[in-house]
Amino acid sequence: MRTLKASATSAALLILAAVGAPAHAALIDCSDMLLDRVTNGSGTSAVSACQYLTPANPGNVASLENINAARFFGFDDWMGGDKTDLGESGLSGSWSIVDADFAARDYIIVFKSGAGTNLTAFLLNELFSSGTWTTPFTDPPFDLGPPGNGNNKGKQGKARDVSHYTIAYRNTGTTVVPVPEPGVLPLLGLGLLGIGLGRRFRR
Repeated sequence: MRTLKASATSAALLILAAVGAPAHAALIDCSDMLLDRVTNGSGTSAVSACQYLTPANPGNVASLENINAARFFGFDDWMGGDKTDLGESGLSGSWSIVDADFAARDYIIVFKSGAGTNLTAFLLNELFSSGTWTTPFTDPPFDLGPPGNGNNKGKQGKARDVSHYTIAYRNTGTTVVPVPEPGVLPLLGLGLLGIGLGRRFRR
């Protein structure tokens, strides 16, 4: 009977701990709504996928540490982390990858705004190394409240400024390394020539 009571008590404590535990952030796919927010500058999408963190966390800046903790697109080995602060927040701007190497790397661009939103990442489609962006912080997919709430702007007041963004990359391990011309072939040729000359002198 004591064992049964102890088991029941343990189960109750585990349930209470689970209920009281803070909710972990989850990744939500936004590819069906926001792929047109990062383009090559001529309106052609420069991304192949979109994800954002939920629930909203205004303090979650687009640092490399936070990007990897989120495991955007299934990876936690993003590097570089070139953060661009806009100074005065904006609804649009330009982006560029310096020395892009699409054969060896995957690239993402991660945007940050304020309350009611969270980090939003785009996986670049490796067709363009520069272009323009428009804020991904719109309603939908985010619930930004009524028009005029905070810094909501744009169509029907349903867009929020970007404060900064970060471009990061990860190595894919597919770097094409030029293979030097083998030095064995000339040696093999010299060896065969030596054998031929040796036979000639023996006659």
